[in-house]
Amino acid sequence: MTDTIAPTFRTGGAAAKDAEDEARKEAASRRSGGLEFFSLDDGHQVAVRLLTDSPEWIWVDQHSFVPTKPKPKGAEKWPTSMTAVCRRDEAFSGLHPDCYICDNKEQFKNSYDKLPYPQIRIWALAVEREIVKDDNGRLLGTRDKIVEIEKDGTTHRHPKIIVINQPLKSFFGHLQAVYGLYGSVCDRDYVITREGVSTDTTYRVNPLDPIADLKPNTPKWARYEQSIAERGINLGAIVAEKASDQYYGRFFDPRVTVDKDGNITPVGDAPAANKDLSDTPRLSDDLRSKIRNMGVPSDAAPVAAPVSDEPPY
Repeated sequence: MTDTIAPTFRTGGAAAKDAEDEARKEAASRRSGGLEFFSLDDGHQVAVRLLTDSPEWIWVDQHSFVPTKPKPKGAEKWPTSMTAVCRRDEAFSGLHPDCYICDNKEQFKNSYDKLPYPQIRIWALAVEREIVKDDNGRLLGTRDKIVEIEKDGTTHRHPKIIVINQPLKSFFGHLQAVYGLYGSVCDRDYVITREGVSTDTTYRVNPLDPIADLKPNTPKWARYEQSIAERGINLGAIVAEKASDQYYGRFFDPRVTVDKDGNITPVGDAPAANKDLSDTPRLSDDLRSKIRNMGVPSDAAPVAAPVSDEPPY
């Protein structure tokens, strides 16, 4: 008789919800270059330290709760809705020819029966913190949450940096009030509590006492700057990715498909066949120069490149 091994299933509804939450965070982390997005369930709270001060907050026009296109073949998980930075935001002037969501609003009416008109949303970086209490429940202080990141076969420990993307009125307005009083939002920790679900959500933002030796331009602050540099974290690039051709093509635009490497293919068009171009006439150097300089002959002074207003993403 052959012995069989019975599967050991994971049990517990609460544990299943926790696992699902972790899977969702991991998926969001992959889309943002390894960073998690700030997310809280109703009644939960978290402690954070803002790394982006008020003058450096990025604000853009953004579409929220936008229904996604059907799940691609072979995809294990697929979100029913996503946010998207509007491609008509003035930051992208001249970069994108259209905004598929703006141009097809009726197609994207969400589950709340609302059209996805863009609204201002703010982006900032923060580090998640832990509240430390004694055995009697009294506050002793706070410390960074730590994540372990594998790179080149070595495990590196970093502060848990997260991306916050929220409205001004219900979230960042609380922080802006602190900035108005003290001239910075980065000199103290905040305990943030969520109340409500979906569009009926409010946040309570409670500032803790400042920590004098943990703020910008102090030796301890250098650990955050070092982690950001070593991990190549660029908030502007994270925001811009949410308006990219690849992002819109992957989640919203049914006219194209996007593969795992970010290659975009128009629906119905097969990839071009590979050809032997050995016998194809080559462009002369002069013709190459004319194309490169938009018609300026190779012996003429090159035309200066136009000044770009593009943000340094």
